[in-house]
Amino acid sequence: MQKERIRNGERPITTWEEMRAIVRRRFVPSYYRRELHNHLQRLTQGSKSVDEYYKEMEIAMI
Repeated sequence: MQKERIRNGERPITTWEEMRAIVRRRFVPSYYRRELHNHLQRLTQGSKSVDEYYKEMEIAMI
């Protein structure tokens, strides 16, 4: 990725935050955040324990 950026005349990546943002733009579909938001909005605890509910939220946000 770094060599590709240099070939394209772009400056090198210098921070993990910048790297994370670039990778997300390149590999995460544009609709992902909207679908994640909708999924989390529909998520209910129901008969799950707090720990089970929390784990389900964590997994959804990975």
